Amino acid sequence: MRFPMTLGGLTKVTTFGSLLVLLVVVPLQFFVVLPHIPVPGVRWMALAVISAVALTLLFTVAIAPRAVRVTGSKVAIERLFWPDYEVPLREVVGVESGPPISVFGKVRRVAGNGGLMGFTGLFHLSEVGVVRLWATRLGVPTVLVRRAHGRPVLLGVDDPSALLATLRRAARC
Repeated sequence: MRFPMTLGGLTKVTTFGSLLVLLVVVPLQFFVVLPHIPVPGVRWMALAVISAVALTLLFTVAIAPRAVRVTGSKVAIERLFWPDYEVPLREVVGVESGPPISVFGKVRRVAGNGGLMGFTGLFHLSEVGVVRLWATRLGVPTVLVRRAHGRPVLLGVDDPSALLATLRRAARC
């Protein structure tokens, strides 16, 4: 079964602003500002910074989550332009309801993306510790997948109760 992850309001605004930077501000810097910098060393440093920003934004878009797919043997997080992130069902030792993602809540970012095309990376959950998070909207309950080995995975899909029921059946938890 496939469980979509659509973008929420704040995620859409953050994504639009970031893509505006990528598509407008970065090219303006590259074609308008860089040619007028008289010092060659500074020009190359500025070009490196602009390139790093552009590559970071493009990478974040590439790994953006689109859906969670549950098959007979695995849970796969489908990503936009990157291979799926997979968790074998044999590793799942528990599945439970998780807290909603919020700006000031129980889930705090440790290392990862906090709004561009979703919320991905390592986040700290007060009751569990550090988890790998894949979500696209704030305020929606999540599903916590506990694993025998590796970090727990926190999933934010459009229909968390259906995902929770499907995972409990598939993983026999």
